[in-house]
Amino acid sequence: MSELSKNKLTIFPNGLASFFVDSNADVKTANYTVIIDTDSGATIASALDGFVATLPSIATGNTITFVNMAGDGEAEFSISPAAADGINYVGSNTDDKDLINTKATSKKGDSVTLASLSGTTAWQVVAARGIWAKEA
Repeated sequence: MSELSKNKLTIFPNGLASFFVDSNADVKTANYTVIIDTDSGATIASALDGFVATLPSIATGNTITFVNMAGDGEAEFSISPAAADGINYVGSNTDDKDLINTKATSKKGDSVTLASLSGTTAWQVVAARGIWAKEA
């Protein structure tokens, strides 16, 4: 291999997982309740099947990223808003309904970033990778 082609390779020292989750990700091994004062701007990751991240009531100006780190089709990952709040995704919002990366459609590294923009009734999905569904 020439020196030029070696320079084009990207090496992930911790494997592919290090590509999907930044070095500051907070990996959870049990369900987790987000704390806005300490988790705003954070990346929360889990490989636990049935993982649920419970959101606090909305406080304007916060973002949180969630990443499903389980292997393809191995884990369901849910994000649950406070009862009076919702998650606005694909043009609609319903209070107290989860956003779910289902086991059947999940791929390692599926992620979603939520922001509490100017409203106080719904978290807004501002970035998504993979297939996320709204709770029925």
